[in-house]
Amino acid sequence: MARGRKRKGIGDKEVDAFEGQKNQYLGRPLTDLPGRVSLNILVRLSVKRILICKRVCKTWRYLISSSVFAKLHFARGEAVPLLRSSAPWRVSRTLFLVEPPEHCSGFDDGPLKIKLDTKLKIPVYDEETVIDDVELDPPPKSGVKLRAEHHELKVVNSCNGLLCLCDPKSLDLPSFTVWRNPIAVCNPITGEYINLPDPIEWDEDTQRSLSIHCGLGFSPKMNQYKVIRFREPFFSTERESGSMTDIHTLGSESWKTVFNVPSSLYNNKGSPTYLNGSLHWICTGENGSNSIVTFNFDIEKFQSVPPPPFKFCKSVMDTNGEKMLGVLKGCLSICDGSGFEKLKIWVMKEYGVQESWSKEFCFITQTNEGRWIYGSYEPICLLRNGAILLFHSLSGALFYHDPKKHGFKFLKPQDGYKTSKYVAIAHIPSFISLKDVVKAHNMAVLPTKSRCAEFKLQGECKDVFLVEEDPAMTWY
Repeated sequence: MARGRKRKGIGDKEVDAFEGQKNQYLGRPLTDLPGRVSLNILVRLSVKRILICKRVCKTWRYLISSSVFAKLHFARGEAVPLLRSSAPWRVSRTLFLVEPPEHCSGFDDGPLKIKLDTKLKIPVYDEETVIDDVELDPPPKSGVKLRAEHHELKVVNSCNGLLCLCDPKSLDLPSFTVWRNPIAVCNPITGEYINLPDPIEWDEDTQRSLSIHCGLGFSPKMNQYKVIRFREPFFSTERESGSMTDIHTLGSESWKTVFNVPSSLYNNKGSPTYLNGSLHWICTGENGSNSIVTFNFDIEKFQSVPPPPFKFCKSVMDTNGEKMLGVLKGCLSICDGSGFEKLKIWVMKEYGVQESWSKEFCFITQTNEGRWIYGSYEPICLLRNGAILLFHSLSGALFYHDPKKHGFKFLKPQDGYKTSKYVAIAHIPSFISLKDVVKAHNMAVLPTKSRCAEFKLQGECKDVFLVEEDPAMTWY
């Protein structure tokens, strides 16, 4: 039949009637649903699907970008692993959000592989030097190529969908010194970040230190996000009397100092864990005993939480792994991998009450292939089928345990590399804009997009095209 000709015996009325019956059979398009119904559907989707739906139409984009959607989505939010490559041959600002498969509530079906297709970004480290290194008058059309050192901001911890980022390098200090100054706070889902003001300079005595510790938390009473930092001093006399802690409230332009750091906090393990308005650390005292030290952001003081009812100390037999903190379904938890016994996970069902500690998991860390995996495990999240996801720091991998099936399985990322290692933290995705969090007119909220960033050059703002190297091909 020639193109453009109507089929013989079928007129315009018949075609219109057929199309009408077809539309009646298919129903109205989703984009025509009432806003309340669309909102109720969109908040139940995975982050990956929501980001796709945001590009479907202006109506959905408006709904997903609204503060109402962000609050409803965060209220339903659950912690999931947030991965970043730690392999020395891969340097990237890319983060991977790992969500359980949509067709099931766990990782039992099919091969034990996780897709790394939900990619997020953190800001460029020291973006001013990116601009200073090249001639940008006018900016080159080909863009500014980012080098390996521009990807090196470290993720300290996660709090309510926000990440605290710190300086990765030592500055004019011995090679053994670890320098971890907080630099920025970002929301990887919305692609926004804010730079923190320069911290207060300490005096010469406290300037000599081994490391800086920091973390991000939230004060429910004041409805404010705060960043703290404290430094381990060299001198024992200082350690006994307590050292300084700097506190910064997001939206302000300065830091303030308090003087009540417990001495045991300098020997803390792992990243800080946020829960109930406080940051938590497991600390080791001089006698080898462990304790849980917290910083309450409402009263801005250090406190303690009663530990589980077992021998909560480090002995010479603790050669397997350390005790690691986490949050499972809104409850403080401890993963005890010490000794050569089974891995035990304790959960504090009523916060602050020692009697509410309950041993929820106890299993051997032997994979289905018969391989024993010793070391420290960090609890990441509980899945809806009752299984648990753990992060093993030594192997840089995620592990899955379903108590109903008595399995302990290694989850391999589908990234094309057999020896890839990752760093993982528990993260609750949030679509809440940093502009609503900061609530300050003089605080700049910047984009983390790698291809278009705004910088101040010669007193004016210019858009600079940034070209990010393929993370799989970045070597150093």
